[in-house]
Amino acid sequence: MAQRVQAAPRIVAREEYRASRLAFLRGVVDLERAEGLEVGALDFPTVLPGAGRCAIADSRSADELARLFGIERATIPDTDYLVAKDRALADQIARRFDYVVLCHVLEHVPDPIRFLNEIAELLRPGGVLVLAIPDKRHTPDASRPSSTVEQLLESHYRRATTPSLAQIMEFARTWLDEWRALAARSPREFYDWAVRQLESGQADVHCNVWRDEELFAQLDYLDAGGFLPRLTPCARAANDGELNEFYVALRARDGSNPAMAG
Repeated sequence: MAQRVQAAPRIVAREEYRASRLAFLRGVVDLERAEGLEVGALDFPTVLPGAGRCAIADSRSADELARLFGIERATIPDTDYLVAKDRALADQIARRFDYVVLCHVLEHVPDPIRFLNEIAELLRPGGVLVLAIPDKRHTPDASRPSSTVEQLLESHYRRATTPSLAQIMEFARTWLDEWRALAARSPREFYDWAVRQLESGQADVHCNVWRDEELFAQLDYLDAGGFLPRLTPCARAANDGELNEFYVALRARDGSNPAMAG
């Protein structure tokens, strides 16, 4: 009996991510009339010139990003707002926007509840926050335990500003071969390395990981509990099985905006 040959997974072109993000964004925002902001776009902004008006905010300049990540400078849009990580964005950016886009940002944030509420202050009444978030099942985070709403609330209670030691160690084990090997070879050395990362205050890891339905339910729970007083979930799109991300939109309360799509 002939064996069935399993087809190799289709390679997803990078541009397919932009198309998917734009399709979701256009479902909640009229890009022709709206003014937006994208935070941490690096060399892959969601809204290109010609598709809409969208400024860029980052904690590093375009030149710094090119040097740090080894990316060609010409591919990185100029940073309109250079911001500090330890201050609320709304305190550093005077303008307000019809929409804010965050692609693969929320999972890096130690206190997502505080961060979402700070982003809400950048929105005009009726404005929309759009999140693209990796589904852990399609990343090296697949083996990590999902973040619970209790963990989010604990981080919020502690006013966490840096990843925990456990988050640093989990991320290193799952994403970086060098540190996975070190953890297996010498638990003490791996622990000491993680402690140094924690104490530096500069560790950048996936603090939280979710499947799509998990974060959807957690945002509904936080909304019902009054933990997101300026925002309410208004749209979502589950992971499609090919891309490694899913989408959530949260609308700013108190008013409506004619630039918002119906």
